[in-house]
Amino acid sequence: MSTATKRDVIQQGLVVLRKKGVLAAIRAGLRVLNLNYQGYWWYLRYLYRAILCQGCRTSEPFSIIHVDPKQITHRPSIQIGRWDDLGAVIDGDWDRSERTVGELIKYRSVVDHFGNGTPWEETDVYREAIKRIDRGESFWNGSLTEDDIDERIAHLETLFDQIQTDGFKSQEELEGKPLREIVLDRKFDRSKEEIAVAIGRDGKPLFVDGNHRLAIATVLEIDRIPVHVIARHERWQALREEVAEAESLSGISLEAREHLTHCDMPKMGGSKRL
Repeated sequence: MSTATKRDVIQQGLVVLRKKGVLAAIRAGLRVLNLNYQGYWWYLRYLYRAILCQGCRTSEPFSIIHVDPKQITHRPSIQIGRWDDLGAVIDGDWDRSERTVGELIKYRSVVDHFGNGTPWEETDVYREAIKRIDRGESFWNGSLTEDDIDERIAHLETLFDQIQTDGFKSQEELEGKPLREIVLDRKFDRSKEEIAVAIGRDGKPLFVDGNHRLAIATVLEIDRIPVHVIARHERWQALREEVAEAESLSGISLEAREHLTHCDMPKMGGSKRL
């Protein structure tokens, strides 16, 4: 990069910094450096909340736990973003929700096809996708044409066969490296991620994203799958911190003791990175 070009980039960066703030300037800088700015951007948002944000609480953003898919029956009552809320600790009653996973059109349609033998053309997601395309809109993972829908279907058929044959593997197993490295890799493909969940105050996993994989796991009656914990309820995070800081059972509350064997609960006196 020439001196003149460097000067131009710096000047542009200062303009972004002045008009849009620190995070926008960092995001623009990563893009200039030809890095996977999306993965870095999400992580930098988490670091901002964890280090600089006054009053923000965070938890470990790349936790992978294994749960029975039958436990994932409900969704948060608020919108929790797979990436925007990475590592968030959220208070409120969002975990006391009546919204179910079965209401989701993608999940329901995949179960209808693979579980009940319904032709794709007769599923709700297919019909909705055709309606959206006719209106010039995208739907079902960005499908804009009927060819796109056919590609999506072919992908799901292949995914189903792979999981049925090889089992439900985590991205770490498939890629050979931890989730953190996968996300921060310049070749990161965010469509190849784990099922995402948020953990409620009582340790219950609530569905955030990953309709297709969860539906396939349900149809195949797989009893243990990897999921990515995106966010946690403030009360649950407090229990996790209590356990991590305790040296013995006498140092934790009865409520915390009830959850000691939970897959998202750290060991007593364990890592402080929660």
